[in-house]
Amino acid sequence: MQDFVEDTVNKSRFRWSSLRVLGQKVARAILAGCVFVTIASSAVAQSLSSRVSIDAFGEVYVTALAAPVEQTRVFVYRIGQAPNASPINIYLNGQYHASLLRGGYTEFCAAPGAVNIKAALDDASRLHTSKLDAGQRLELKAGQTNFLKVDESSSPAIGLLSGTAAQTKAEIESTRRQIHTISRAKAALTCGQPAAAAAVMTPPPAPKPPVPREYALETDALFEFGKAEIRASGFNAIESLVQRLLQDFSSVERIRVVGFTDPIGSAAFNKKLSQDRADVVARQIVSRKIPIERGIEAEGRGPIELVKSGCGNTPTPENKICHAPNRRVMVVITGARR
Repeated sequence: MQDFVEDTVNKSRFRWSSLRVLGQKVARAILAGCVFVTIASSAVAQSLSSRVSIDAFGEVYVTALAAPVEQTRVFVYRIGQAPNASPINIYLNGQYHASLLRGGYTEFCAAPGAVNIKAALDDASRLHTSKLDAGQRLELKAGQTNFLKVDESSSPAIGLLSGTAAQTKAEIESTRRQIHTISRAKAALTCGQPAAAAAVMTPPPAPKPPVPREYALETDALFEFGKAEIRASGFNAIESLVQRLLQDFSSVERIRVVGFTDPIGSAAFNKKLSQDRADVVARQIVSRKIPIERGIEAEGRGPIELVKSGCGNTPTPENKICHAPNRRVMVVITGARR
């Protein structure tokens, strides 16, 4: 019995010893893993920090290039001894353009005309609501360069002071180009590049109104001298005109029929005769069932607008022959030509 007890105690001691050794190994492995993770994390952090580098400033300001002929060049700058450490956002027509740090400047070109520019201190803390304020209105002229200095004398209200190249030379030459953000303002154009938006917005030219076309009918072929009753041969002449009209026009907007006479006889008689003849020709055209969008009208002008002068006004055969070109009916057609 004593041997059995001793053997049992020895086995139990062995098991506890084995478990203790196993526990120590597991603990060492966990600690080693933690050290590895810590070292690996540190290495990744160092690698990322060595690869990611955002520069806030670019090159130092040099003498400004001349503005393009069809654009305005604009510089906005902030002195290095500015009293506020927070960035100042620049908005053009309510759209973000740049964030100026102390000693930074931004440059852009713009189309001539009016543009609203707003400078706001620490606008991120106000959720960029300053862009809703129009700010200052600039009238930009083609071929000119504008220099604007950020004025922080009345902080937190920020303004922009305009000056010439000579007036701003000493201050702006110590600044550097601000490069850590990208402009999203449509008004800020690449210098020398026209505004694509302006070209898109240019309205197309208005369509030209159709030019009326005139057709002349000799009244001697249509009527007896001094009468408004149409001859048999006159119907053929009007039919030929209608066929030509249908050949020349795909659609007819309006037709005007204007009658003229010679000066033989009284003015009142000739005025009435020219109106009667115009009415007869108009009725004949209407009888052909031509679609006319805005209708047909007839007018008699009598012995005005003579195409041939120097003829006598007495009813002799010679004067009647001389005045033949003055006795006419003009058919004026407006529409879409083929």
